[in-house]
Amino acid sequence: MLAQEKIRRGESFRVNLHSSQVAGVDNCFVGPAKPAPSGYEPGYQIVLPYHGLFSYFAGSRGWLLDATRTFCISPGWEFTEDKPVPGVGHAAILINPSVEVIDEICGSRAADRNPAFLHASLPCSRQQRLLTHLLLRLQGLEGDQDCLRTDEWIVMALSQLKAPRPSRARASVVIGKAKEVLHAHCGERLSLQKIASMVGVTPVYLTQEFRRSEGLPLYQYQMELRLNRALLELPDCESITELALDLGFSSHSHFTSVFRKAFGITPSQYRSGRPELAFESQLKAGNAEMPERRRAA
Repeated sequence: MLAQEKIRRGESFRVNLHSSQVAGVDNCFVGPAKPAPSGYEPGYQIVLPYHGLFSYFAGSRGWLLDATRTFCISPGWEFTEDKPVPGVGHAAILINPSVEVIDEICGSRAADRNPAFLHASLPCSRQQRLLTHLLLRLQGLEGDQDCLRTDEWIVMALSQLKAPRPSRARASVVIGKAKEVLHAHCGERLSLQKIASMVGVTPVYLTQEFRRSEGLPLYQYQMELRLNRALLELPDCESITELALDLGFSSHSHFTSVFRKAFGITPSQYRSGRPELAFESQLKAGNAEMPERRRAA
């Protein structure tokens, strides 16, 4: 049974996709009915969420995570997870890099002092998101060539880890609530006034704080959620037009235009089994960050 089919059925799983001296890669899904996990983190781990929404707590710190974030875990954390939206599970690619790779990325043997690991939750670039969906297709692939290419992809993606700007405490709560609203109503077209009302703030405050903290406006955040779902659904979808309408796009052509602008290839090309074209297009263009975030920096 394909991972995506298990996710639709809510069946939890964890499967190894790749193992080398550079890094191990697992695909993990926590279904809606499964108790949220907790435990101890023995090593460094990079989490690339690709489905759902979840909260992660370590000591007095907590983070709200979805496909727009990359999460950097440090060794020694006692952690618990939570599901803020009832009935919504969460899935992620888990990269467990070697100590040598972490040392090289952080520039010293004190990886815990690297800003990315100090902040833990970072904006996820489109290149990292494409890597996530490339890694999802590794199951069943064999051969040294694939292993070499995968290791190179992992190193390039992890080298992009950058710390975000800090946000104020109240703004963080508001932003988290706004994200929960968008995940709980992912198939609906919500107005700014409606979202702000559900969060309990004014539209002006929500607009200003969301963009200041996340580096992109609410509508772009919603678009990133739609694009991430497209990456997940396209390989198995029968009708791109039906998927486009289900995601909230006005037409097949609208979806194609947005997808091609974001990833450099059409949805049809991606569905045909060539996601590496999109990833390599991002590398060639040097588009390691979202355009909106670059302009906001």
